[in-house]
Amino acid sequence: MTDDIKDEHIIMSPSEVATLLDIKESTLRKYALLLKDAGYHFDVNEKGQRWYYNRDVIAFKKLMQFKSSPDMTLEQSANAVVAWFNQSNVSLSITEKNTENRRYDDDIKELKEIINQQNNLLLELAKKMDQQQKYIDERLEQRDQKLMESLRENQEVKKALLSIAAAQEENKKSFFGRLFKR
Repeated sequence: MTDDIKDEHIIMSPSEVATLLDIKESTLRKYALLLKDAGYHFDVNEKGQRWYYNRDVIAFKKLMQFKSSPDMTLEQSANAVVAWFNQSNVSLSITEKNTENRRYDDDIKELKEIINQQNNLLLELAKKMDQQQKYIDERLEQRDQKLMESLRENQEVKKALLSIAAAQEENKKSFFGRLFKR
């Protein structure tokens, strides 16, 4: 029955609905006015004529069903139809919202999984970056140590060469100095 309520695409004229319900058009107008007074909404065209959908046919059938009860007047039947439709629409909207919520729940679960995967990837990347930084720091430290060692060795070699050169110079002076001074 909910499929019938949702299928509002078929538009029928008053004569088609009267034939379908096996009632006269004047009775259909009377029922429509009763339902309208009870709060039921009918669509009308630009000329003010009513056109009916499947949901309206269901409302008329319910009115006729309630009217057949000996304890109910036509007005009470019309009010019962409006109440029934309001309840049906509420339960339909609740069902639709529950279905929509389930769909959103599935979407949320999927998004949470994606976020967890991304967080895990970020943690792995952070670990790799830490390892890479540690490796770079170690290599720089080794390079700095080798450079300092090379600089010390160069300074020692320079000192040694300078002392040798000074000693040779002194020896040369001494030799020439000895030679000329004597």
